Amino acid sequence: MVQRGLLATILFVVVLVLATSSHESGPPRFVGSLSDASCDDDAQRLVLLSFDDHAHLDDWVEIAPALEERGVVATFMLDRIGTYSESDWSKVQVLVAHGQQVGLHGEHHVGAVASGLSPEAWVEEEVLPGLLLLREREIEPHVLAMPRGDSTPEHEEAVLDVIPRIRLTWVAPRENVAPWSSTCDVGPVHAAVSLDESQGGVGKWLPLALEFRENTGGILHAYGHSTGGEGVDVDALLALVDGSSAAGWRWVGYDALDAEA
Repeated sequence: MVQRGLLATILFVVVLVLATSSHESGPPRFVGSLSDASCDDDAQRLVLLSFDDHAHLDDWVEIAPALEERGVVATFMLDRIGTYSESDWSKVQVLVAHGQQVGLHGEHHVGAVASGLSPEAWVEEEVLPGLLLLREREIEPHVLAMPRGDSTPEHEEAVLDVIPRIRLTWVAPRENVAPWSSTCDVGPVHAAVSLDESQGGVGKWLPLALEFRENTGGILHAYGHSTGGEGVDVDALLALVDGSSAAGWRWVGYDALDAEA
């Protein structure tokens, strides 16, 4: 059993090195994911899937029934909420009706640094308007995805005063950010890896992490935008969901992490 585990680790590292070397222009998204390799014996296996940008609402409504059928709770990150028509709100309600969760993604989709605003002013302009509108619809978001992953620790601290969790895209390793593929680190600030075809697709990183964490459990964060084309390959995603669920992984919303904290 030890030899099998050692062999799997060696194979994983070899594949990782090859994959990283073949994408030299991209960021090393596995940095930090091999650290903190031990959990409690009863550690859960959790995958947190999210989708960004309300422009893809139609795609999301289409995939929601298949997610619900598989027991998947994904989090759909909404931006520009103040511009929504009643038709948009109806689509958001379809997501909720299918058991999915809603998060925030900035009222104007302007990143923290790009905005030039202080942390408090950024929260005032980018977080509070959408938060209040969602609450008027009796929707309570548990997470904010920083637009374009543009963030600073100071802005994150201000966000956490009003939203319990933050999801970033890939970022250079920082002390306060949980790696997207970690063992038992519940954040509250999490990195995430892209599943978009433009970034390598569903099959690039996530299956490797699921297999590598098979004997240790852990928490994985992944995100996409649209479905099809340069976005997420739905067939590949659902196949991965089916296979990982059979291996004991659960695809959950960000509120599940509160139970893990």
